[in-house]
Amino acid sequence: MRGLPEIDAKTLHEIMQPLNIIRLSCGNIRARMGGYSAEDAEYLIGKLTRIEEQVVRATELLQDLKRHNADGTPVEDA
Repeated sequence: MRGLPEIDAKTLHEIMQPLNIIRLSCGNIRARMGGYSAEDAEYLIGKLTRIEEQVVRATELLQDLKRHNADGTPVEDA
């Protein structure tokens, strides 16, 4: 992770919160998909899946940043 900017635990938490809300909202939308035609539901589920994949990707990156400062040492929790 060399070359990445140093980031503190508070900043990470502030970034992670919206990602968690997006992920949970996708699940809530999936639970309400019953009123759509099969074609529309399939399309929308595909879009939700793409959103969820990107949230996971961003979350994993942030977790990597949390584990290591630019010098390779773990980030101290606030």
